[in-house]
Amino acid sequence: MALTLKHKKIPAWKVEEVEEVVNLIKNNKTILIGSLEEFPSDKLHEIRKKLRGKAVIKVTKNTLFEIAAKKAGIDIDKIKGYLTGPNVFIFTNDNPFSTYMFFENYKLRRFPRPGDKAEEEVIIPAGDTGMPAGPILSVFGKLKVQTRVQEGKVHVVKDTVIAKPGDVIPLEALPILQKLGIMPVFVKLKIKAAYHEGLVIAEKDLKLDLEGYKNSIAEAYRNAFTLAVEIAYPEPEVLKFTITKASKNALALAAEIGYITPESAQLILTKAMSNALALAAAISGKVDLGIQVQKVEAKKEEKKEEVKEEKKEEEKKGPSEEEIGSGLASLFG
Repeated sequence: MALTLKHKKIPAWKVEEVEEVVNLIKNNKTILIGSLEEFPSDKLHEIRKKLRGKAVIKVTKNTLFEIAAKKAGIDIDKIKGYLTGPNVFIFTNDNPFSTYMFFENYKLRRFPRPGDKAEEEVIIPAGDTGMPAGPILSVFGKLKVQTRVQEGKVHVVKDTVIAKPGDVIPLEALPILQKLGIMPVFVKLKIKAAYHEGLVIAEKDLKLDLEGYKNSIAEAYRNAFTLAVEIAYPEPEVLKFTITKASKNALALAAEIGYITPESAQLILTKAMSNALALAAAISGKVDLGIQVQKVEAKKEEKKEEVKEEKKEEEKKGPSEEEIGSGLASLFG
């Protein structure tokens, strides 16, 4: 008895679908796999509109995508674990991380379902609701929304908050919110993974701590600038602080060793006077100096004021020596 083999005819639309996906894979460097579970399918058109010219959004069966991926030369074993449940595939030539960040930050609104919590204040606005007066008035009453009937329609007297962030949205409010077009619940497309030029990047690795990177770069800049000032790196912005620091150090050294210049003379005389007064105060009860000695406490107060003024000047000029030392310490451990 001869065996007759029957070949199952593949629908033309499946063949065309596979070829379309093959072309998309070949013409784009990045493929993102997103989960459509609990995601309103009618919201995809908003994403398509937002990404027009940057990415192609394609909903297809996992089996068809797998066939297309194999035909396009992708090692399907790398991504097979993500091809479960209803998925959407995003094809783009953009960086996978920036594309992921778009989906992470782009939230769409939807009408609430039973059990949903408010992510923002849910407000019934004042004005004509367009709803005919009747049993609906008791619903507004339960929600503690003041109303009046005007020309047979329900009018809300004033804006009324019926749920705060984190509150479960009242079940009886759902048809009212839908009627008024109020969508207080946010939804975003969950990206499972990205395939970029042969590399599979899991969702957890696509998340970028931008604030952390920003702080790290700022800290690196501060440390580099501190080191540059310390070694007098020849850059105009650096040399401003280096010269100021060198000038302060030179002036302090000149005052310490008594080297008199027009700039250091005042400091030297002030220091000498201060030392003389301190000495006079120390021996005034034992030796008759023949002079009136000022109280040291008063001088101390004056010194404090001088220090405060010096600190203010240093803040205007740039990093202090302590700040420079601290920066070097953090740089070299």
